[in-house]
Amino acid sequence: MTVRGSGARLVLVGIAALTAACTSGGSDQPQAGASRTAAAPTASSSAGSPTPTPTPNLPGGCDQMLPFTDLDQALGRPLFGPSRYVLGVAEPSIGRTGRVTCQFGLPANGRGAASLEVGVSTYKDADSATERVAATVAALRATATSQRSATVAGQQAALIGTKAGDNLVVAQGDRTVAVTIARTLHVSSLDKAAVDVAERVLANWGQ
Repeated sequence: MTVRGSGARLVLVGIAALTAACTSGGSDQPQAGASRTAAAPTASSSAGSPTPTPTPNLPGGCDQMLPFTDLDQALGRPLFGPSRYVLGVAEPSIGRTGRVTCQFGLPANGRGAASLEVGVSTYKDADSATERVAATVAALRATATSQRSATVAGQQAALIGTKAGDNLVVAQGDRTVAVTIARTLHVSSLDKAAVDVAERVLANWGQ
């Protein structure tokens, strides 16, 4: 993992803000799963909205996106608590063909913010994915406290820090990966953990 920039920590913005910016749109409804176990894929949509459908190029559950053995190794510590899988919808206006989001380390009741969130989106082509990363960075700079870059699986990633947490977004081919780690999750390095998580996800679901 290579991180370049000033000593300040950095990655995209809050968990909700990062997901909204990087994968805007849709009416996805999450469902919590059992502790340390990803929930079965679920989704719903409001009237007039596209109906989410499983995509073969995307993980069908949190255990597929990031097995807990990989997750714990990336964080350097076990992460307990329920997980939540959210199946998104296509967004033709931004070239998005599919999206899934996994939230890990939720409170015991399944409500509230997750300690870690990972989103994977696919696009019609590599240019659309790259443009989406640029749009996400531009949108989140307004609330960022710092910004720098890192190398993830040979690709340049943007890292932006806020008071709420450290976040990372990267494009590889026709897909993007967004990672947000809350500052309340105690790890040796939030930057390193975000990069390690993204690399493991891309190893499973990259091109």
